[in-house]
Amino acid sequence: MRRFRIPIGRVLGINLWLHVSWFLVFGLVTWVTITEFTDVYPRLGPVVHVGMGIVTGLVFFACLTAHEISHAVVARRFGIEVRGITLFMFGGVAEISGEVPSPAREFAVALVGPATSVALGGVFALAAMWAHAVHRPASEGVLTTLALVNLGVGVFNLVPGLPLDGGRLLRAGLWRLTGSHSLATRVAAGGGRVVAAALSSFGIVLVATGDLFGLWYVPMGVFLWMLAKGAARARTPGPVPAGALALDGEGKAAPSRS
Repeated sequence: MRRFRIPIGRVLGINLWLHVSWFLVFGLVTWVTITEFTDVYPRLGPVVHVGMGIVTGLVFFACLTAHEISHAVVARRFGIEVRGITLFMFGGVAEISGEVPSPAREFAVALVGPATSVALGGVFALAAMWAHAVHRPASEGVLTTLALVNLGVGVFNLVPGLPLDGGRLLRAGLWRLTGSHSLATRVAAGGGRVVAAALSSFGIVLVATGDLFGLWYVPMGVFLWMLAKGAARARTPGPVPAGALALDGEGKAAPSRS
């Protein structure tokens, strides 16, 4: 992940990076939205359709950045160091210094991301209603799409399987109930593998029925499977104060040497 990424700036003191794989999905999102806008708004013309697609793609990834920044801000509020955020082909990942050291804080850090996406979806939905009322079809199309995708991101991230936010919520609840972070992690990671297998299977079914967009779900499922497998091997945090963890050379949680 740290290879092939480009620094793009800082937000609230947090470094932002762009992985080269981002350009692939940006192109895909833009192409799909241009195709949809062409079908739904045929009178607007190809130049407007292209502009709508590009704006939708750029704002969508700005929304993903806001999702990740919300995680980082809450984690930092609990004294956890946040090293940066990398946007890549499947969304984004915030680099924080190890696991949050209590179930309640884990729950709060995990929940704020989907909440941010749902809130953004609501704002875009209201804006789309305004655009419809004043007869701005291009704006309405972009805003409606952004409302739907943000709501979709928020809901999808609540699926109970690591590395999704829903998996972290599940882990926090199980950790609280059982007192065992390792057991909770294994169960939540198992949920993540189920989600990954379902995504890949769904993609294969779509391709078999002639929908080539299903090819997108197969690598997504494989990638989620790998992340879930890695989460299952994560070290169990000890009863250390917030902020007393750091990342080692492999990106795993390790005791701070400071």
